[in-house]
Amino acid sequence: MQLHKHDVLYSEVSLSFWGGIDPSSGEVIDQTHPLHGECVTDKILCIPSGRGSCTGSQVMLELILNGKAPKAVILRDADAILCTGGIIADEFFNEEVDMLPYIVAVGGEVFAELRGSHYLEVGHNNSNGQQIVTIRSKNKDILADDLLNLPLGDTLYLDEKEMDIDQGRGDARNLALSTIRRIAAIYSATKMIPIKSAHIDGVTFIGQGGLRFAQKLVELGGKVSV
Repeated sequence: MQLHKHDVLYSEVSLSFWGGIDPSSGEVIDQTHPLHGECVTDKILCIPSGRGSCTGSQVMLELILNGKAPKAVILRDADAILCTGGIIADEFFNEEVDMLPYIVAVGGEVFAELRGSHYLEVGHNNSNGQQIVTIRSKNKDILADDLLNLPLGDTLYLDEKEMDIDQGRGDARNLALSTIRRIAAIYSATKMIPIKSAHIDGVTFIGQGGLRFAQKLVELGGKVSV
């Protein structure tokens, strides 16, 4: 396994990608954040977590498709919102994405140890079918699960109605369920939560990636149902 050295942007303040990072340039634009004015592109971004909104997942998607994403995001706490953007990039745009950022959660003690690092080395390894990210800091190797490539297993239980979705009734449904399974694995979720209503925000234009995502769902026969 080869490790690659990258500059580090470290902050103990969580960062909202939506409104906090310009998806066209990778610049941190949140004027209240300690990293304001820095560029995350090809850097190792170390933050405790995201800070909402769920639209942050689309900003991550835009960053990836624009070639402006961080090389890695090292979190203190797992954050499914940030991971969702990477998972959608992989599920829907795999053929045009050369490499996804590594996204890992290392816990409070290890995260604190990274404070003051000017650069880190990162690499990716497949160990017995499990995707592991190695972070080398001061000649110490830190191993963490790649949150974008967790083993799925059969932990997510589907009831009869949900099983209908899983029976090959259209590419859009299959991709959507695969995305849900991967997001569920981040929190070891075992079931979906029934809903009776949903708010769909289709008025915020962040970039071409989000528009293409919606268009691709339509092309694949996707529909919305509650």
